[in-house]
Amino acid sequence: MNKPLKKEIFSVQLMLVVSLLLGVIPPLIMFLMTRKKNLYYCESSRKALNFHLTIFPLFIISSLLPAWVKYALLAIETLIIMYAIIRIAFQKTYYYPAIPYIKSKEENIEKRYSHVR
Repeated sequence: MNKPLKKEIFSVQLMLVVSLLLGVIPPLIMFLMTRKKNLYYCESSRKALNFHLTIFPLFIISSLLPAWVKYALLAIETLIIMYAIIRIAFQKTYYYPAIPYIKSKEENIEKRYSHVR
């Protein structure tokens, strides 16, 4: 298993923190820029992108519901992303409850980076 460098870990954590404010934009930019260069960045941003693409329709639907639903959804999203940031810091496995819109090109990614699922 290849362990990510501290720079890679920090970059992914920074991307996730910024994605709390800007939504799908930071994971999309990271995915498009690194999909052929760095497998760790690519997989981390792909998973975050899938998560944000899963949450986005829920936000649209929640605009039709009472305001507390939107705030509850925002709180759940924040907790999931913060959990992932902490797990990344300790190089532990983490999981996003997401629909896999963008699939991994490499089938054995879990063997190489077991903490990205």
